[in-house]
Order: sequence, then structure tokens, then C-alpha cells
Amino acid sequence: MVIRRQATLRCSTGRSETPLNQEAMVNETQDRLDRHLIPIRRRGASAAVLFVHGFSGSADVTWGRFPEFLASEPALTNWDIFSLGYATSLRVDVPNIWASDPPLSRVARSFKTAVEVSPLADYRALAVIAHSMGGLVVQRALLDLPDDSSIGYVVLFGTPSKGLVKAVVGGLLKRQLADMSPWSWFILSLRYKWKVRFRRDPPFALRVVAGDRDEFVPPRSSLRPFPDAVCRVVPGNHLGIVKPEAPNERSVRLVVDMLSGIPETRSLVDSARLAVERREFVRAVSILEPHAAELDDGGLVTLALALESLGRSTDACELLEARQRGTASSTDAQGVLAGRLKRRWLVSRRRDDWARSRELYASALRRVESENDALAVDVEQGMYHAINVAFLDLMSTPFGSSIPPVVTDMAKRAHDYALRARRTHWQSAVIGDVKQILNDLDRACAAYETARHLVVQPREVDSMYSQAVRIADRIFGSTGVARIEASFQMPSA
Repeated sequence: MVIRRQATLRCSTGRSETPLNQEAMVNETQDRLDRHLIPIRRRGASAAVLFVHGFSGSADVTWGRFPEFLASEPALTNWDIFSLGYATSLRVDVPNIWASDPPLSRVARSFKTAVEVSPLADYRALAVIAHSMGGLVVQRALLDLPDDSSIGYVVLFGTPSKGLVKAVVGGLLKRQLADMSPWSWFILSLRYKWKVRFRRDPPFALRVVAGDRDEFVPPRSSLRPFPDAVCRVVPGNHLGIVKPEAPNERSVRLVVDMLSGIPETRSLVDSARLAVERREFVRAVSILEPHAAELDDGGLVTLALALESLGRSTDACELLEARQRGTASSTDAQGVLAGRLKRRWLVSRRRDDWARSRELYASALRRVESENDALAVDVEQGMYHAINVAFLDLMSTPFGSSIPPVVTDMAKRAHDYALRARRTHWQSAVIGDVKQILNDLDRACAAYETARHLVVQPREVDSMYSQAVRIADRIFGSTGVARIEASFQMPSA
């Protein structure tokens, strides 16, 4: 790296400048790297994996056990592993008054510096695994690195490559959020320069990964800027895709296979899931429908969603109900499809998705309540469908308006079923949702804390939290959201 012998450092007031010599600059850069670069495994190998977190995340928390799972892979014993951090937080930026988080262009320049100085510069090959906003940082830095850079592999998980509309409002208070606006100079110039520089084969292996339940970064932002050949979809939401619970999860296997040189063979379901995320529903149906009898539950739901999106609602429901016959109530099958449509609506806000999801939940609830024998009524299905009808009706009301009686009445029905259901984390979460709708935040938080304590799979926490925090935002605003986050003890990104 070439460093000028004279440089200047602007003081926080922006009024005076202090000369720094070359040695001081190098020492300052190295000191910052020592604070932000966490060695997870360092054996003096010739190649290294570098994790880069997203907005408000951190080098030591964002990735969960992901680095540990890579370190335990026999195929990756010749790779060292690091996690790189940078300044990002939820704190409001007030330049020249207190320290504010740097804009993404400066973070990208810092990333470029990190890979050009020791210890990262000592490796012949680097594999960069980035999450969310970190993927934007990496993309921008790659534009300034030469083609013969040591970076040979890049994996972008849940990266808003075309920007986030929801970042527009937050951008008034945070420079990094402003940079993520779809109309920001950072995003517009990044996409233009990336297309010019890498429209043919880039000088590194690239994978762009979306979560099939990512409600934060929609596929139109994470996948569409890139060719189909490099795009992948894995199970999970925005945080879950980088917090695997086992080494055999698809996020981990994707990285392991890529770095170990194992050829990827995309399964039928993976190809169809990618087609669904790209809204190529005809293609998804043509891939999966001939193999409907052989599909697992995840594949079947993907096919049902594609059929539903093509107006074949009857076929979609019959498909799911046929799988459920003899094993569980067919209302559960309707709930699976309704839930998938609900999650899609929360991302895209297409009215048809909201209407169909509500129709499926309401229909399933009517079927539960049509049971002649009161003792045979499936109370768990009753509470599940009722709370989701209440949730959808609440979410469709304008911000600031009072809660309609239809919402509170349905919430009370869900509560009646929940009181008769088994004590599980789902039952406690439903009670929490009901208490919020009935304006009892204290009891809601207590119920969510119970749910958090009873949960078996960490991934299920995300599902409960996602609904709870939306209800809180609609009814109580930022104060309620903070209380709910404390109840769930949710980590940063």
C-alpha cells in the first residue's frame, strides 16, 4: 500500500488540521485494526475467511455460531478465520458535537485499507462473507480494488443492493441509513459502477443469498441486481440466515461447498424457491408441480405459494390439505399457506396477499369452530387463526387511528382459545399479542418473557418477536417497541 509522507487529520471541530507522518498513520491504522479485527482461528494459513457484519451489528455477536461451524469443517482446515468490525449503531448522528458513525463510502475505504495491511494482506486468498449493510461496504470496496486483489470469494447475505425504501425516514437521523436509500448517491453510483466494472464475469466467485422469510430486505433489492446464476435462497429471516443453529444448515453448507471447491447442484426446490422470490411463478410451478408427491413440506409450501400467486387458490389449498389428511387437521395446512402470504405482504404490501391470507385464516377459524363436539375443537388451531386474523386487521388500519372493535373482538376470541390450550411458547406469545391489542403492555411483556423462556428453537423467537414488535409499533409507538425488545432480549444485527 502506498502512503503519502504528509497527510492531514481534521479535528472534530473541522477548523484546524494537524500534520501526521507516515509512521503515525500506519500505527493508527494498525491500532484500529487490532480493536476491530477479531481472530477466530489464526494458524498462519495462506487463506482466510473474513466476516463483515451489518448495520448496528458487531464483529463478535452478529454471526452467532457461523464461524465456529466453519472452523469445525475438515474441508476448511487450511483457512484462518477473522471477523471485522466497524462503527455502526442506532445512536443519532450529530456531526461536530459528538462522534457519529461514518458514511458507507468511508467504511468501504476502511475495509479496503484493512485488506491491504497486515495481517489480512499476508494472505494469498480471502473469502469475504458479509451481512446486510456490510455487503454494501464490501461491494463498494471491490470497485476500488484491483482485479488481482486477494479477494477470491464473496458471499452477500441479505444485502440491500438496490437500497431500502424504509431507510428513507431513518436517513434523516443516520448517515448510514441515508446511504441505503434507493435514491441515494451511494446506491445509484454503486449499481452503475458495479454494472460497468463487473457486468461480465467478476474476478472473484460471487454468491448473493436471500432468506425466504426476510421481511427486512426484500428480494427485489437483494437478488434482482445480479444474474440468476449467482443467486441463492435459504430458509430463514434477515438475522436467522447468518445465525445457523447447526453445521448442516443451508447457509453454512453453501459457504463450505464454495470454499472447498465442491460443485453446486441446485435442487428442484432451491430453483423453485429462487423463482418464487423473483416472482417467476410460472417457472416455479413448472419445476415443482410434476414432482408434488415427492416434495417435503418446505417444497410443498413453495409450490402452493406459486400456485396461489397464479390465481390457482383451490389447487394450492387442495395440495396442502392432501398432505395433511390422516396426520393433522387440514386447517393447519391452510395456516401454513396463509402465514407465507402474510410474510410476503409485510414485505411487498400487495393488497391481494393481505386479502388472501386473511381469507385463509378466517376460513380455517370457521372450520375449527364448526366442530359440533365442543370437546373436539382444536383450541390451538383456534387461537392461532384468530390471533392472525386480528393481527392482519390491525395492520391494515391507518397509523394513529383507534383500534377497531373487530380487532379487539377477534383478539378476545384468540385469548379464550389460548386459555384452554397447552402451555407452550406459542400460547404465551398469543396471550402477549392479545394483551397488547387490549392495551395492557405490562401483561403483554410478562407473557412474552414467558414465551422467550419456554422456546425450544431460537429461530422461533424471531417469528414471535416479528409479530409482537409490529403490534407494539402500531399501538404504543417507540416506547412499546423498546419494551417488547427488552422482553425478547433481541440481539443486534
